[in-house]
Amino acid sequence: MRKRENDSNFRDFLTAIEPIRFREPFAETLGVFTTEDAVLEYTFVDIVKMAGHACPTTAGAYLCCQAALKALYDGETPVRGDVSITIYGEPDEGVFGVFSHVFCLLTGAAPASGFRGLGHKFRRKDLLQFNPKKIESKALCFEFKRSDTDLIVLVKFYPHRIPFPEEKSKRLAALLEKVIWEAEKEIERKEFQDLWMAKVEDMLVNKNNIDEWLKVEKRKA
Repeated sequence: MRKRENDSNFRDFLTAIEPIRFREPFAETLGVFTTEDAVLEYTFVDIVKMAGHACPTTAGAYLCCQAALKALYDGETPVRGDVSITIYGEPDEGVFGVFSHVFCLLTGAAPASGFRGLGHKFRRKDLLQFNPKKIESKALCFEFKRSDTDLIVLVKFYPHRIPFPEEKSKRLAALLEKVIWEAEKEIERKEFQDLWMAKVEDMLVNKNNIDEWLKVEKRKA
């Protein structure tokens, strides 16, 4: 994949992650594109720019959305604005708020503050909602629904199942404490950054045992 000019500061693996592509009928209608049937490409680097960082949470949100869209569209190009999302958790609970921001950027699905639409078309408002119901106690659960077919996929994400060597996890935690309190040496700061990004790379590139920590279930409404 070709790097964008302003992406040259990122680690190589971040710019090599499979992008998510969308059609965007709203932009087409308003004349944004110079060609018909244009496709928008969203990358993980776009998520980093939005969130200001890369971490297992933003990586998990990207992978959940990518897996859901592949299941919903099965080879077709997903249509931005035509997918509604239910997050089974509260917006200020754990990492659900971060997930919602990633989902909103990628799919266009927005909470109550979103765009109300042009007449009866292109509404983004309330396409993303939170539900305090817990479907499974040990999983973060997200429901994606395609509006034109009513096909639904339930994505279950199990962060605690993501493989990462115990000794590296302990070392990472110890270094994080130092970084937070600005007590690290330069060599420790570099070690922390490398370990942190190694976990993100394991998720996004290596996808070790991904079938154990990310599951997708299809159903009709």
